[in-house]
Amino acid sequence: MTAAQPPFGRDPEPAESPSLRRWIRPPWAERGPQHGDRRLDRSSVYILPTRAGLMMSAVLATMLITAVNYALALGYALTFLLASTWLVSMVHTWRNLAGLVLRPGRAEPVHAGDFAEYGIVVRNPRGPERFALDLMVPGSLTPARLDIPVGPEHLLTIAIPTHTRGWQPLPRMRLQSRWPLGFWRAWAYWHPVASILVLPQPEPRGAPLPPASASAESLQGRTSGDEDPAAIRPWRSSDSPRRLAWKAMARLGSEGLLVTEFEGGQGGQLWLEWSGLPAGMDPEARISRLTRWVIEAEAAGLQYGLRLPQTELPPDRGAAHRAACLRELALART
Repeated sequence: MTAAQPPFGRDPEPAESPSLRRWIRPPWAERGPQHGDRRLDRSSVYILPTRAGLMMSAVLATMLITAVNYALALGYALTFLLASTWLVSMVHTWRNLAGLVLRPGRAEPVHAGDFAEYGIVVRNPRGPERFALDLMVPGSLTPARLDIPVGPEHLLTIAIPTHTRGWQPLPRMRLQSRWPLGFWRAWAYWHPVASILVLPQPEPRGAPLPPASASAESLQGRTSGDEDPAAIRPWRSSDSPRRLAWKAMARLGSEGLLVTEFEGGQGGQLWLEWSGLPAGMDPEARISRLTRWVIEAEAAGLQYGLRLPQTELPPDRGAAHRAACLRELALART
């Protein structure tokens, strides 16, 4: 059985070898996210002259040619002095990054469109002190400028822009320095394996909360604790008209409506349901409205539950319940 001939009688093109691709590929090219701590060693810190450094090299070459042509002893001395300063600054610029250890931290969940404050731990196990380091984050207008003294750990907080809800991986960041003279620029890339939970953007002007449904206890009769009024508070749209405190309003002369708060909790359950929204509503608009309702229900001190097509959270309240509801909305599949 013979091998298939190439079309039109052409010789097959040789495949590009992996070693050739590695040779052509620049050493600072994207290599994928990295796990654990990132130590900036000799193979990960790169350095090139800046525009000022290139101009300085041109000036040194001109000075050297002039000193040779006119046999100027002082010209030689000045040229070699400036050239040694130019070269020594390269070593100090490179050492300003080499040896640092970067460790990813964590960030609190934020709503889409906001900036997440992500904490990074920077460790300088060996001296000297590092000066004028710039951490470049994609999407940020200005770099984070930091000085790292000698010590075990130092916390750095950076602002990372967020776009869409869900898990957003950290971008590839660049740590660079031009210290001390600005003739050289040393840099190193860092792409940690870490993500930020981005919550849905709440609806700007959401519809009012849905009415609370009667619970089983309210249908079968309240317990003794529910019969004892605990406080008088302003009326909310989810309150039942039967709980209006007419005597308290007459006694206090209140212009607004007041309701009685019982010790046993509220007389109904507030369910925030996916299926209760308009049928033609966009899925992302549904998530945005449910997010607004979760925030408003928690701010009002109500007990609320969340029903999505894939999951259901029973009625509750508190910071933990609010965070759980927002997390389910952020990771909801549409």
